[in-house]
Amino acid sequence: MATVDITRIASNIGALNSLNSLMNINAKLATHQTRLSTGKRINSAADDPAGLTIATKMLARSEGLKVSLDNIGDAKNMLSVAEGGLSKMSDIIVQMRNKAEQAASDTLGASERATIQTQLSSYAEQLQNIVDETKWNGVKLLDNTTGNKVFQTGVDEGESTTWVLPDKLDPTTLNLSEVVANVTATFVNVSDSFSGGTSSSQLGTMSELSTGDYSFEVLDKATSATQGKATLDTTSTLLNGVNALGTSNAPAGELASGRYNLKITAVAGAADVSYVITNLDDATWDGDGSMTVSNEDISAGNLLTSAGTTSGVALTFATDPSGLVAGQSMNFEYIASNQAKFELNDASGQAVQIARNTSGTLSGSSAYYTAAGTYQTGRGVSITLGAFTDIAAGETENLTYKQADNFSVDVSTAVKAGAYMTTANYALDKVTGALSDLGSLMARLTFKEDSISTAQINVEAAHNRIMNANMAEEQMNASKYAILQQTAVAMLAQANQAPQNLLSLFR
Repeated sequence: MATVDITRIASNIGALNSLNSLMNINAKLATHQTRLSTGKRINSAADDPAGLTIATKMLARSEGLKVSLDNIGDAKNMLSVAEGGLSKMSDIIVQMRNKAEQAASDTLGASERATIQTQLSSYAEQLQNIVDETKWNGVKLLDNTTGNKVFQTGVDEGESTTWVLPDKLDPTTLNLSEVVANVTATFVNVSDSFSGGTSSSQLGTMSELSTGDYSFEVLDKATSATQGKATLDTTSTLLNGVNALGTSNAPAGELASGRYNLKITAVAGAADVSYVITNLDDATWDGDGSMTVSNEDISAGNLLTSAGTTSGVALTFATDPSGLVAGQSMNFEYIASNQAKFELNDASGQAVQIARNTSGTLSGSSAYYTAAGTYQTGRGVSITLGAFTDIAAGETENLTYKQADNFSVDVSTAVKAGAYMTTANYALDKVTGALSDLGSLMARLTFKEDSISTAQINVEAAHNRIMNANMAEEQMNASKYAILQQTAVAMLAQANQAPQNLLSLFR
């Protein structure tokens, strides 16, 4: 500090010293007041260049750790969504296994197993829905086709946690069902007599077959491709044979295949007999289902083939017409030429209802169709017969039918139901394994979350010590410099008065 010489008044050294001290005090007071107002120790790079650099890096790391905590929280929430889907899937698979176990018992018949199949198919579809609808931000969580999920759980590049998605858990991959786009009928040991064919338009007014095993069985066939075959009621000797319809009488042509009843309605004499023929399979036959005929010149053992007869039915009576009595009746079955009679059986060997006509409006346990033609059962499956000579009575062709546009499940037999139980156990192992892996990852993320939370607090504390002001200390310093400011101003005033003392020398 410069020496004060009050005898030299050209420069007021004392006042300059006081002014300089006052300016320094003002600068320091301003610094402490700024720190008090901002709460920060470093308010500009000039305050502490090295400290600012260190604190900024620590701040960046602290903020990065906060983002990591957010990422972990989001990841755990995401995994919780996946966990919910897997938990529900395991519950459904347990129910599916229980249903398969129920179907494995022979206390159930084909219709009961078909009902269980429908339920299992619905369960399988729900499993697929869970796989498709368990999403996070539009991304499927239970379908590994979207790739593994990488969570950024650290501040720096590469500090991540990977969720390795399980294998595909859809019901098809788990073998719990088969998605069938089109109806299929797979024949086993197909001979020249049968070939498979299916179409949804074949249903008509009947219900579609359930997925499962079936068989076509030829029950009987015509005598030849040109001659029909009649099977008479063995409890009656009214007829010896049935041949065909006359071409000049309604309904024209050969008698249609089917079951019939013949009833004598009146006997006026040896050559005047009336009778009614009723189609037992088709109530629409000839309008009201029957045909009343009045014949003349009937003799025992002769076919009614003479022109002009009103019956149009070629019959061979077993007795002289004069021996017939009104009220007599008998049933017979006629298989038209070049046709076969067959039935469709379920896995247990029981006949199922099939169509008797092309529209499916008539049904029964058996039907008739022409050789080399395609017959539609009305239940979703059709067959194409071979040539008449290739068809043999008693022949059986096995097939497996699968419905279209659904999740096909087959527990149509006890053996298949038992196999399905094993499949369900395997699927349950896959799902619970994925659930276990998921739980382990969630626990791991919890540990990581605790570790990062502690690290963030420590980094934040270090940044706080460097960057932020100690308010108590700053307040103390501000008070000190405020007092010094006042004393400096007072001393500056006194210093300005000192040179005036020299005026006394000029009095």
